[in-house]
Amino acid sequence: MNKTFMESYGYTFKGLLGEGTFGKVVKAHSTHLRKLVAIKIIDTKKVNPSYKEKFLCREKEIVKSLKHLNIVTTHEIFESHMGTVYVVMELCLMGDLSKLIAVKGVLTENLSCRLFKHLCLAVQYLHDMDVAHRDLKCENLLLDNHFNLKVCDFGLSKKLTYIDGQMELSETYCGTSSYAAPEILKNCPYNPKVSDVWSMGVVLYMMLYASAPFGTMNITKMVKIQMGHKINFPRVMSVSTDAKSLIRRMLHPIVEQRIKISDILASSWMLCVGKMEHSDEASTSTPSSAQGRPPDEKAKDNEQESERNSDPEEGPSASGPRQQSQDENQKLVKH
Repeated sequence: MNKTFMESYGYTFKGLLGEGTFGKVVKAHSTHLRKLVAIKIIDTKKVNPSYKEKFLCREKEIVKSLKHLNIVTTHEIFESHMGTVYVVMELCLMGDLSKLIAVKGVLTENLSCRLFKHLCLAVQYLHDMDVAHRDLKCENLLLDNHFNLKVCDFGLSKKLTYIDGQMELSETYCGTSSYAAPEILKNCPYNPKVSDVWSMGVVLYMMLYASAPFGTMNITKMVKIQMGHKINFPRVMSVSTDAKSLIRRMLHPIVEQRIKISDILASSWMLCVGKMEHSDEASTSTPSSAQGRPPDEKAKDNEQESERNSDPEEGPSASGPRQQSQDENQKLVKH
């Protein structure tokens, strides 16, 4: 990361938000946007050539075309002469969904329904544009200061292609094992739209139970459980029958029988729970801060700084810290 180079593009470094294998995510102030942003910095020298050509180029092209309330906005992408790529994004104040679950434990069905609807609308938009995300998980779902869910990290996403009206199936073994559909774990060609729906089912289970539905890191054992359509719903949790039924339909091992997003949005759980008045917890609950500050205090400080640096006419900035997850799940990428 070259701070002087960043400043030449109008971005002043404010702090480190997270660090991963291929780079880091930092917070910066944008002179021209007049607010805080997140910048994903990818050191292309640390990635192998096939990853750079196959995934990084795809990500850069795809994020430029996306414009949706429930997808993290990409403001700009630029590259240094050393090959370091800077992806400038909105900064979501409340962190990611995994942090919220870590602090709160299980989420209420009201809050889960609200957030899950945001996820459905984002993925439906992507699929309508023939884009598959292929790495949907709680760590890639951010929350802004109004508790709107926003999908991020399109590093494994793909623009789908068709031959004679038939979608070309994906063959890349990618994603995160505990969120991956059985057809991916079995290394079969797969429809990535349908596999995205499976990952969404795992996300909903995580919100309602604060744990993964298939609690094993043994891939062979996990696939066997998945293919048997064996989903453990802990009895100690008070989750409605409609919610469990929806999860079963999303986590169906037979792809032809897996529910479609349009049917998820029209499901009895989404319609009934969605009509209920939401509790105040969405405005008072915040995930833990990576810097060790009290969450409410940290969010307040970030929001105040963002407002001071924002255009007075644009209102509160929907931005906040994104810490790259140190996920214990296996990351699946086979070129």
